[in-house]
Amino acid sequence: MNNKNLPVGCGTEDSAAETSHVEDTLSRSQDVFQNLHNVELARDMQDMRIRKKKRQTIRPLPGSLFLTKTSGVTRIPLKAAVNGRPPARYAPKQLYGLGVHQHVCEISSETAESFRFHLKQFIKQEAFLDGGGVQLADGGWLIPCKDGTAGKEEFYRALCDTPGVDPKLISEGWVDNHYRWVVWKQASMERSFPEIMGGLCLTPEQVLLQLKYRYDVEVDHSRRPALRKITEKDDTAAKTLVLCVCGVVSRGHSPSRQSFNDTKTPQGVDAKVENPSAVVWLTDGWYAIKAQLDEPLTAMLHNGRVAVGGKLIIHGAQLVGSQEACPPLEAPESLMLKICANSSRPTRWDTKLGFHKDPRPFLLPVSCLYSSGGPVGCVDIIILRSYPIQWMERKPDGGVVFRSVRAEEKEARRYNDHKQKAMEILFTKIQDGFEKEDKGNNKPQRRRQTISRQDIASLQAGEELYEAVGDDPAYLEAHLSEQQMETLGTYRCSLMEKRQAELQDRYRRALESAEDSKGSCPKRDVTPVWRLCVADSMDQRGSVYQLNLWRPASDLQSLLKEGFRYKVYNLTTSDGKKHGGSIAVQLTGSKKTQFQDLQAPQEWLSTRFQPRVSTRFVDLQNPEFQSLCSEVDLTGYVISIIDGQGFSPALYVADGRLNFVKVRCFSSFAQSGLEDLVKPRVQLALSNLQLRGQSISPTPVVYAGDLTIFSTNPKEGHLQESLSQNKNLVQSQENFFLIAEEKLSHLVKSDGLRSVSSPALQTRTPVFTTVRRQDTKNTVRSLGSFTPVSRKPPAANCSTEKDPISTKRRKAVDYLSRIPSPPPLLHLGSEASPCVNKTFNPPRRSWTPSTLNTAQTPACKPVNSLVEDEWVNDEELAMIDTQALHDGDLLQGHKTV
Repeated sequence: MNNKNLPVGCGTEDSAAETSHVEDTLSRSQDVFQNLHNVELARDMQDMRIRKKKRQTIRPLPGSLFLTKTSGVTRIPLKAAVNGRPPARYAPKQLYGLGVHQHVCEISSETAESFRFHLKQFIKQEAFLDGGGVQLADGGWLIPCKDGTAGKEEFYRALCDTPGVDPKLISEGWVDNHYRWVVWKQASMERSFPEIMGGLCLTPEQVLLQLKYRYDVEVDHSRRPALRKITEKDDTAAKTLVLCVCGVVSRGHSPSRQSFNDTKTPQGVDAKVENPSAVVWLTDGWYAIKAQLDEPLTAMLHNGRVAVGGKLIIHGAQLVGSQEACPPLEAPESLMLKICANSSRPTRWDTKLGFHKDPRPFLLPVSCLYSSGGPVGCVDIIILRSYPIQWMERKPDGGVVFRSVRAEEKEARRYNDHKQKAMEILFTKIQDGFEKEDKGNNKPQRRRQTISRQDIASLQAGEELYEAVGDDPAYLEAHLSEQQMETLGTYRCSLMEKRQAELQDRYRRALESAEDSKGSCPKRDVTPVWRLCVADSMDQRGSVYQLNLWRPASDLQSLLKEGFRYKVYNLTTSDGKKHGGSIAVQLTGSKKTQFQDLQAPQEWLSTRFQPRVSTRFVDLQNPEFQSLCSEVDLTGYVISIIDGQGFSPALYVADGRLNFVKVRCFSSFAQSGLEDLVKPRVQLALSNLQLRGQSISPTPVVYAGDLTIFSTNPKEGHLQESLSQNKNLVQSQENFFLIAEEKLSHLVKSDGLRSVSSPALQTRTPVFTTVRRQDTKNTVRSLGSFTPVSRKPPAANCSTEKDPISTKRRKAVDYLSRIPSPPPLLHLGSEASPCVNKTFNPPRRSWTPSTLNTAQTPACKPVNSLVEDEWVNDEELAMIDTQALHDGDLLQGHKTV
């Protein structure tokens, strides 16, 4: 029925007339109740019975509703009772036509406690004429007030007057609280299912039956509801709960962008006020508690996904604001639950409130998690790729550096050497200062005139002997007895130990100061992290996510393997890398994270997982080639290295069939600890190389990131097999490396000066240009920063060996001559105006063209072609004064002329 937009509190003219008729009837009944003396008498008798019960010992007597629910008879589920239809909203006129009283439409969770029944609508007037009240189910007497209505006060007296109820065990506040939730529940039932429940739920008899049932459960049988156990600290709020939203305290700020400040725990009311998150009331049907929502849940509250009357299933909630146990009716204002979106979801309307039957975390798809949604209860994942352990170091300035195992070992050795030297210098400094203080304290005292043997024999204390011996040790020690010598030696040892302990204490304090973040040798804050590439088992789209495990245990590393399915509990989320314009969520494990191994059918697994293989170089030349996680594993021989000492080096790798791939690194070899591993003619196994949107001309390009593994002896079987195949192919060919170099030079030459990869990663120097020399037919290739593998050095010239300066200059001039000239400048084509042409007179020439040509054309000195091994490095070339070289050549040319 399309009635969601109809107003709740208004009706038509017919309903207004019916309302007026009902009000007239109620006003006449109120006059009748005021004239009934039996009502006053019945109220007095009820008070007398209640006072008498307070002086007696009351035995429990279960009510009819409790006996029905605990009888063991199969009950009809609520969903089946309403024929499987979900709750719906109706207009007031429709509700009234289906038998729902008009006051039911106005009841909410806030107004339910103050609701009063007009008994004339439910009970005939003759019942009050006889006994002044009416006896409802379970024997309780409901006595109305003078206006003929009954509210929470009258139901409190009726419950106390019910057989089996001890008035001493309940308070008026306890009844008021349960009266509120019973009235709201019964009114909601009638409004949601008026065809079946209209006029049957919210009646005085049903309310008193519900109150008696709650007394039987909570008082007589001591079965406390979920929120009472939580506030009284007898159970944890982290279990799976089902609660109903019953009110909104504050709606918070409408989140326009994502924030990361929603994970701080509020410590009182001040923190709650400053937090832009919303605060709502949640109930388990028995008691209510405030709950603070995080940013995604606040957004759901604003867009209507979380609304009053809806139910939430929650796991991992935190009870904040008060550390003391207290009943829910006496809870302080600061006491509330803190719930997160990644562990909370709207649930079905017929889900039972309170603790869920399964207290474990409920499963959620990874695709519906929020980066700022707090902890994640449970996910079902498949591990696609497992990467090597990395080490994260936090710098004193706040920076963060990630290193591989090889780079971390190198950095640890460097730090230990630096620390050892700093400790030695520090200890020497402390020791020198201590010795200077010791010498200053041991000033020479006035020597004694004479010390007789009697005086020597009387010295027994170690301090006295030490002071006496200090005056004249050679003479006095000869006259000391064995006991005195032993005492003196013991005292000297104690002094030495005391001085040594003081020295060590000073050194320890100085070392702690040096290891401080502001000291000369601060401690390293290094943490291992294990990264995994995972996919959601419930997702068919093939989305890939990253899982970070900090400080992983060794048994965990042996448990988690590629291609296996796991159920993971207790994770956290954060923003990951952007993929296709959207930010993928990133999962992070903690000490509480647990993994459960799940069995997966092989056919099901084959559609979601691809095992590692050594990718063929030919496959990378296909533009439509795709791989799992956009990563590949390769094996090949290093043919050349580009910018090996730079910050972003690259290398060309060839397989046994002379197919080439360019590997671009994002960090220098020295920083990655690969300077001793990556060398020409070395066969390497490369794992976890990244594929990006690169050009395949002249060769495919892959990228080596911080997770890429360089190895010459891999443990993986597919890489060992590929290495063996390449080795056999290379051994069957003669001059493999010379042929590979020649083929690579032609490939790069054919590409010219175009970018091989992205413009941001191309080399700074030109590659493979040829220049014809005037005095020789040999062609010399200018390779820029390209490093050839092997060339035979030429025979050394005696004259050049005698003059190293001229040799260095000759190398520099030859290198400069092989740098290609820049393209010619285009003619601008500017034309002078007619006025300028008329008034301008060019100056006369005072020289001849032949003179100019003779002066500007120096004699060309023949230069022998150099082989590649004699080329000058870029760093040395930058330090040469080319103008001085040019002037020197001019002078030498004039001398020869």
